[in-house]
Amino acid sequence: MSQYKVRVNGKDYIVKIVEDKGNILEVEVEGTKVSVSLESVTPQVTPMVQPEQKQSSAPEAPTTQTVTPLAPAAPVAKPEQKPLPAPQIGGAVTAKVPGKVKEIKVAEGQQVQAGQVVIIVESMKMDIEMRANKSGTVKAIYVKPGQFVPKDSPLLLIE
Repeated sequence: MSQYKVRVNGKDYIVKIVEDKGNILEVEVEGTKVSVSLESVTPQVTPMVQPEQKQSSAPEAPTTQTVTPLAPAAPVAKPEQKPLPAPQIGGAVTAKVPGKVKEIKVAEGQQVQAGQVVIIVESMKMDIEMRANKSGTVKAIYVKPGQFVPKDSPLLLIE
């Protein structure tokens, strides 16, 4: 049974809710039982009464809580990556689309021909072939299978 302190025309009343039937409350005010009908007049819900707070003669003792600090997280090892150089005209094969490196078809030191497929990048569920833009030797490979590459990032260098 909830109790509320209600002020009407400057006078305080203790109201006990006997039964809650939704919009109709059966309440007891100073020993008299009455039925109260509630109807919202504003779209915003604003509490009209506050629950009566129990007064205690002694203040509550403060509570203490022990907090155990978490152990520091182990550092996450980042895969070793070669620094990406600025694209060189004619030598760097760059990603034409953003995506994930699916397959590297060549190795460092390997001879390639202009137009040869050197890397396959998967983008939007399609395999996109990256081709050598000139004949030469693969000097460096800057990516690994499974690595995400942004558009225009260098994938490998041909000299």
